[in-house]
Amino acid sequence: MRRRLYIVLPVLLIVAGIVWLFQAGPAPGPAELRGRGTHHAVVVRLEPRLGPLEVRVELQPASPAEVSISAVMPHMGHTTPELPARSDGPGRYVARGELFTMTGPWEIGIRVRGSSGTEVIKVNTLITA
Repeated sequence: MRRRLYIVLPVLLIVAGIVWLFQAGPAPGPAELRGRGTHHAVVVRLEPRLGPLEVRVELQPASPAEVSISAVMPHMGHTTPELPARSDGPGRYVARGELFTMTGPWEIGIRVRGSSGTEVIKVNTLITA
């Protein structure tokens, strides 16, 4: 009986590990985050993950502006340097770089400098992998 236990128990542990790995599911897809400031509204599209990524920002109204993106993890005190965004058409901007340093909840700041002044519009996201 004891010999059987030594064989069955490792097999059950291996099967449980395989099931656990497959239940994690696919990686998160692109996120669409919306925010509003005093003068502008933004739609931010990104893949919420660690490492280098591309962040797309749509600005309304589509007036000429300088746009940059940064991230803060408020409960841990982590911040990232601002990523400058380049224009990708009227009201559309793209930034590339590393924005998140660890998993967890992050606050993304979109700094908009335009004819109506400067404002920072904040949106939240959860980084899981």
